[in-house]
Amino acid sequence: MRSSMWPLLFLCTCLVNLCGKEKSQSTKEESHSTSVAGMVKLLDLERQLIDNLVEYAAELDNKLQKVRRSIASLHSENQKARSSVEEYLANPLNAFSLIRRMNRDWLTWQMYMEDPVGLKQVEVIETLRPQMPTRTDLEEAVTAVDRIQSTYGLKVADIAIGYLNGKDYNVSLTALDTFAIGQVLIDQGNLMKAASWIYQAITWLDAYSLPEPLILSKTDVLSIYAQTLIQLGRNTDALKVVDIALTDKPNDSKLLMKKSEIEMLIRAGTTIGTPQSKTQTPVDAYEQGCRNQYPVSTDARLHCRYKRTTSPFLILAPLRMELLNLDPYMVLFHDVLSSAEISEMQDMATPGLKRATVYSVSNSRGMVAKYRTSKTCSFRYSYNPLTLRLNARIADMTGFDIPGSDMLQIINYGIGGHYSLHYDFCNSVSIRLSFYGHYNKFDILQDSGINGDRIATVLFYLTDVEQGGATAFPNIQKVVFPQRGAAVMWYNLLDDGTPDKRTLHAACPVIVGSKWVSTKWIRERAQLHTRPCLKKSL
Repeated sequence: MRSSMWPLLFLCTCLVNLCGKEKSQSTKEESHSTSVAGMVKLLDLERQLIDNLVEYAAELDNKLQKVRRSIASLHSENQKARSSVEEYLANPLNAFSLIRRMNRDWLTWQMYMEDPVGLKQVEVIETLRPQMPTRTDLEEAVTAVDRIQSTYGLKVADIAIGYLNGKDYNVSLTALDTFAIGQVLIDQGNLMKAASWIYQAITWLDAYSLPEPLILSKTDVLSIYAQTLIQLGRNTDALKVVDIALTDKPNDSKLLMKKSEIEMLIRAGTTIGTPQSKTQTPVDAYEQGCRNQYPVSTDARLHCRYKRTTSPFLILAPLRMELLNLDPYMVLFHDVLSSAEISEMQDMATPGLKRATVYSVSNSRGMVAKYRTSKTCSFRYSYNPLTLRLNARIADMTGFDIPGSDMLQIINYGIGGHYSLHYDFCNSVSIRLSFYGHYNKFDILQDSGINGDRIATVLFYLTDVEQGGATAFPNIQKVVFPQRGAAVMWYNLLDDGTPDKRTLHAACPVIVGSKWVSTKWIRERAQLHTRPCLKKSL
């Protein structure tokens, strides 16, 4: 392969060791929203909390029943006395009983009423609290919902009622949900979208009510909505919102002060915040791919066929192969995983799923990144008979020698799970790539190791995904949607061993579904005889 790589041998060895530890890095946050499989335990946790609340209700009911039974007896005695007061009190036994009751029984009742109910249940909640989602989890979930909305161009009002990307689901968000999304977006400085979500909370409160104690004041929501509109430079709209709030609470001092403040701004013709344009951002090539808007290929050379040539085994059991692109080379293998194999892969990965990280050269370890939201677990070549069989199958599919390549990764995505635009090659000369816009700015800076760069990628799809979750290649206008049991393979390097920047790709956000994939990055050094590097043509 490339002779210029050999002087970097020692350095690359160190980097490989570090990369090998990448997935073992633990974080303080569970990152619940980044994996559907990881969120299953939240349902079990919620069931424990519900059962705990049932116990609390039973204790309350038991106390209430005791009080009600006593009330009947107390009422009966008091009515008896009041029906003939003088006769009742003239009897020393009745008179004594009355004095005793007033002196002792009502003190007992006071202590009974003061005795708190639910201390045990409160302790249970405190014990389970460390397992509950944190503020960071909530923020990540909001960011994921916003990612779905922006990537696919969905309307906030449609998402709120469960109409997702043209399909109606029997689920909707309450005012508590939409208001929480709005609050987080305000904290993130995304005022335009925050206003849309808060408006949905107001609309919901106009039609429905929340059960106590989970109450949400419509006046408070209107006030926050008005303040958001002020910060967007929409003073006139903010004044209308405050007037609506004053119809319910005409004497509310805070609302009256807010109205006076807005009127002063309107008279002065000034704005507090920075007006944000309502103009929609043009759909870029990445989003077009996620939305399946790339033009259909008319290249007659792209066809389906059986692959029989890479190993003697394939003569008896050829692989169904669909040619997706010629340059860079990309193919889709159909039905290369059985249902039993998929189930085993999911079962062996689920207990060890950890938040996916991206290797950071500056920190010399894997770091959690906002542009990659999923959970993953990696397995050695010889971890078990299944991994041995899968690696052998990858060799048959690709014709490459697999030993020395990266470990097999099994990945599960969560709410809006994605991996923004990136390359799979590492590149020893440390190519730095910067992306802006809705991906957020981020850098890729990686080095290849002793086994060379990643010459090819094999991506298995373990599940179908109801909506979203495609793999998009914007530079070549190709998109592959998950198909259970299929695998897409492409080359990351040119014939001379240099990175092929046309392979820029991304995992589009999942809209609905649990996306499971498995990735194998094949290293170049072992392919010296299988696919030797050619000299770059001048």
